[in-house]
Amino acid sequence: MQIHIPLIVGFTAALVHVLTGPDHLAAVTPLVLERHSKGWKIGAGWGLGHVTGMLLIGLLFYFFKEQIPVEYISQSSERFVGLMLMGIGFWALYRIQRTRRLTYPHTHEHEGEPYTHIHAHSGRHEHRHKRPGKALTAFFIGIVHGFAGISHFILMLPVLGYRSRWDSVQYMLGFAAGIVAAMVLYALVIERFRRVKGLRTLQYLGAFFALAIGVYWLAANA
Repeated sequence: MQIHIPLIVGFTAALVHVLTGPDHLAAVTPLVLERHSKGWKIGAGWGLGHVTGMLLIGLLFYFFKEQIPVEYISQSSERFVGLMLMGIGFWALYRIQRTRRLTYPHTHEHEGEPYTHIHAHSGRHEHRHKRPGKALTAFFIGIVHGFAGISHFILMLPVLGYRSRWDSVQYMLGFAAGIVAAMVLYALVIERFRRVKGLRTLQYLGAFFALAIGVYWLAANA
């Protein structure tokens, strides 16, 4: 049995890169904690977006490094990540408050005994505009993350060390697969917490997590 070392190395590097990045986790946590969202789709969307963003910034650097200020684009993306995370946090807080307003208690009497029921306002009479799905939102968030920072260039340095082109391709394929797998795994784990009684508390924590990381990211790259 042949062991493809570059493939394994790339996959492992991607797992570490994704799961040790608090900005990565903060970006998808509020989306996954939303009721009726499909965690694996959100994780896959972010992962594919992240790979796409890294590929785009890598191509820009390779072909146009003399004409385009790639370093400036990367630094600006870092600041934009902070603003984006803050936006995700505020959006999550808005969604939580909106859900609370649409769910309200109402008291009835049955045979002389008071009973309190929870009525969920469906809001079906509202005019709704079609909005992009959470997976597509996660995809665009992943693209921004892929543009941000120089760590992605460092993670791609092993490609230059391989003598064989096939080994380099294996590393990149492993890295791309690892990014998607890592975020899908994280999203599936977080999705299980939607079943607990304190879901709203977890949703608040997810929102404040995104806000806190966003403020830190913005301050660190000011």
